[in-house]
Amino acid sequence: MNFEIAPKSTEIEANWDDARLYCFSLDIDGKVGWRLPTKEELNEIYKSENDFEKLWYWSSTELNLDYSWFQYFDNGDQVYEVKGAVGGYVRAIRSTV
Repeated sequence: MNFEIAPKSTEIEANWDDARLYCFSLDIDGKVGWRLPTKEELNEIYKSENDFEKLWYWSSTELNLDYSWFQYFDNGDQVYEVKGAVGGYVRAIRSTV
């Protein structure tokens, strides 16, 4: 993985727009440049050893103007959801390359 995952303590529940803003504004011990992971990056995290809860996590990958992709960390399903929906969780990443 060419990215760092934000600590579990930074995880929040939000709609997609708030999730993106939250990631962008994160400053963790002087580290900035956080963002929502793509759906491919979320799937990579799912397949690796991780401390994610068995919940739905937002990705930055958009289906269209109204929908974005979620990844379910219980079984790995990826589905799209209305961006305004609350109930998605947010775990930021930042590139390390």
